[in-house]
Amino acid sequence: MLNCLDELKFSKTHSENRLKKAYHLLGENLVNKIIGFALFLLGANRERIANKINIPVGTFLSFLTRIDNIGISAFGDRRGSTSFQVKQAKSAKLLISIKKENDNFIVFNNNDQILKFPSNSLQSKVVLLTLLNNGVLSLKDVAQALNFSTVHTRQLCTKLHNEDAYSLVDKRKGQLKDYTYTPEIKAEIIKKITVNAVTGASISSQTITKQLNDEHDLKLSDRSVRSHVKKLGLDEIAKSLSMEVNKLKKNSTI
Repeated sequence: MLNCLDELKFSKTHSENRLKKAYHLLGENLVNKIIGFALFLLGANRERIANKINIPVGTFLSFLTRIDNIGISAFGDRRGSTSFQVKQAKSAKLLISIKKENDNFIVFNNNDQILKFPSNSLQSKVVLLTLLNNGVLSLKDVAQALNFSTVHTRQLCTKLHNEDAYSLVDKRKGQLKDYTYTPEIKAEIIKKITVNAVTGASISSQTITKQLNDEHDLKLSDRSVRSHVKKLGLDEIAKSLSMEVNKLKKNSTI
């Protein structure tokens, strides 16, 4: 089976697009576990796999041990309860939909407005997750509205069900202050993404975060860096920049 790897052709563009979609739907942690386990099955070195997918070696080895012990359940998040199941939405029948206008979410039923509320983080989470928990809205629609992965949205539903609305308050106070990301740090993020895009290196938030933390002795979180990358529109710029650089290289060799 290993011989097939030599025959496969890998597209960097397709890879980035597929990974971005998978990260949004499943979460980066789960996707990295899947990739790591697949590479392990194909015979790759475990330490090198862990470094490649930015997971500590010990954590990856423990993950492989859990697979041996409990099977596919090892891919799940052990931190949250899995006993609560999100109800299947009846939106196809009721024609419930969500729209965002200015700073508000509006919920429609057959084109008739039934709810309007501010799209601030806490209130929108409570209202939309409550509707999801009651099967009024679909998991996909709520995840897209809140800009979360479906995995994270399901976890928040479980929290809301088990621990009430207080569990949805973001307790990462230090990460909520935008001034922590000074103009100098934002400039470094832009520079790293630009350099990586031009050189063909990874532009994932995990890679950028690791480079910044290692080179400048920082303690930035992957989640916060990813948020700032999106705010600055750098994910789309990096893709187009990479394509433009490739065009210039091709033209220069003609």
